[in-house]
Amino acid sequence: MDDEDYRALIELVAGELRRSGAPEVAYERHYHRVNVESGQAYLVEPQKRLIEMLRAFDRYVSVRDRALVEQSMNAISRTTRGEGPNRVVVELASDGEVREVDLSEVPDMSAVRHDLSNLIARLSDNGFRSGEDDR
Repeated sequence: MDDEDYRALIELVAGELRRSGAPEVAYERHYHRVNVESGQAYLVEPQKRLIEMLRAFDRYVSVRDRALVEQSMNAISRTTRGEGPNRVVVELASDGEVREVDLSEVPDMSAVRHDLSNLIARLSDNGFRSGEDDR
């Protein structure tokens, strides 16, 4: 795959992020770096940008993952006296807006996170080469 292929994938992923309620993950400003010598800001190369975007989406999904919530509540229960927590509410801030998410009502996102992890690994290892057939 070349840079144009990665740019096309970035556009597809950005569209899906907007539709799924996570538009801030796709904002270009998150993927700018500053050259320490010149002080100039630049957008990271497309392959790295796509990987960073998918990692950011994985973090977004992880705080909404029932399996992770249950794992965390079990860990807290093991270290506290009494029953431990039975509900978790998190305040998420994005672009100045604060939203509450009741994590006791979120779905199990383990399969999505597993697929994301595999995709990120393949992209990181350059597992998608020109002409490679995944069938």
